[in-house]
Amino acid sequence: MDKLVYISATLKDVVQKLDEVKADVARLANNKIPDHFVPLLEATRYLHCGRDWLVAQINGGVLRSGIDYMDRSSLSAERKRYLVNPVSALRWLNKSQPVAVLPK
Repeated sequence: MDKLVYISATLKDVVQKLDEVKADVARLANNKIPDHFVPLLEATRYLHCGRDWLVAQINGGVLRSGIDYMDRSSLSAERKRYLVNPVSALRWLNKSQPVAVLPK
């Protein structure tokens, strides 16, 4: 009998925790994420900069991989394709030292 009461109480706790998780997931699904990754050319419009300058910041290690930008090119690709998070990148660039664009 004690075992049955224990199992019932444990099951009740599990159901309650699952309901809380379900409510949290529903709440998070309704929140809009303000930071979004956009193609490189669109990011240049957000950041009011040139493509070469933005690529130099990525290659120079000024922008943080996974937070400010993502490399979406394959390992064997010669030309890199990036997605940039303009909101995060702008915040980061305002506090860091940008690198200069090297002449070709």
